[in-house]
Amino acid sequence: MRVYMSVDAEGCSGIFKLAQVTPGNPEYDFCRRMMEGDANAAIAGAFRGGATEVVVNDAHERGDNIRIEKLDGRARLISGSDRSFSMMEGISPEFDAAMLIGYHNRKGGGGVISHTYYYSEMQEVRLNGEPVGEAEINGLLAGSFGVPLVFLSGDQYVTESIRAKVPGIRTAATKKAIGNAAAECVNPELVWKSIEEEAYAAVSGLGSASVIPMDDAPYSLEIRFSTPGHANRASLLPGSLRMSPTAVGFEAADYGSVFRAFLCLITLASTFNEF
Repeated sequence: MRVYMSVDAEGCSGIFKLAQVTPGNPEYDFCRRMMEGDANAAIAGAFRGGATEVVVNDAHERGDNIRIEKLDGRARLISGSDRSFSMMEGISPEFDAAMLIGYHNRKGGGGVISHTYYYSEMQEVRLNGEPVGEAEINGLLAGSFGVPLVFLSGDQYVTESIRAKVPGIRTAATKKAIGNAAAECVNPELVWKSIEEEAYAAVSGLGSASVIPMDDAPYSLEIRFSTPGHANRASLLPGSLRMSPTAVGFEAADYGSVFRAFLCLITLASTFNEF
C-alpha cells in the first residue's frame, strides 16, 4: 500500500506566527523541527496501519525545509523548488491514499497564517463558485489521479473545513487558532501522538472506508488578485478569462488542466511589481 504525503509548515504543531515559517528568521529552525516531527508521526501511523511505502513531499516555500537525516528512514523525501506539481509533486495513480500534513486554512477563512499559496498576490480562489484553500486545491489533484484524501492535520479551522467537504476523512487538530498570528498550543509530543493515531486509523481503514477521491467536474476557476496589475500579468495565459479588473478565471472539464492553469496564473501574477 503506497501513501503520499504533502507537508506544509503553517499548520504544524507549535506554529503561530509568520516569522517561525520564514527561512532566514532566527525562529525558522523551530519550524523545521515541527515539520519533521509532524511528518514522522504521520509516517509512523501510516506504516502501522499497513503502508508498505511512504513518499513525502516537502511542500513549504522552496521545498528545502525537512532534513532527510531527521526523517523516518522508511520514507522517501521529495525536496527542491523545480516541481511541476508544486505542493503535490510526486502524486500519481500509483498511490492508494494521500495525506496533507501541517496545512492551514484559506485566506479570509480564519486560522493561523491563513493564505492560499502566496501571501500577498491573491485575495481569494474559487472553484465552481466556492472559496477554496490549499487543502481543496491539492486534494482535488490527488482525486484527479483516483487517489483519496484520507487524512489532514492543521488548526481547527482547516480540519473542520475539510471534514465538511470530504466525508470520512480523518483529521488531527494541531492547535487552536486564536487569530492569524496567535494560537493555543500544547506540547508537540501530545500532538504527534494524535497525528500518529489518526494516520493509523486512516490507512488501516482503507479497505472498508467510504472515503472517495475528491471530484467536482467540470471546473470553473476564479482567482481574485490583490491588484489589477497582478490580474494583468495572469491574464497573459492563453485560455484565461478576465472576469473583473482584479479577477481572472479558467474553465476545463478535467482538474489536471485547471490545476496547471492555476499554477501558471499565480506564477505570472507574481512577476508584477508596482514599485
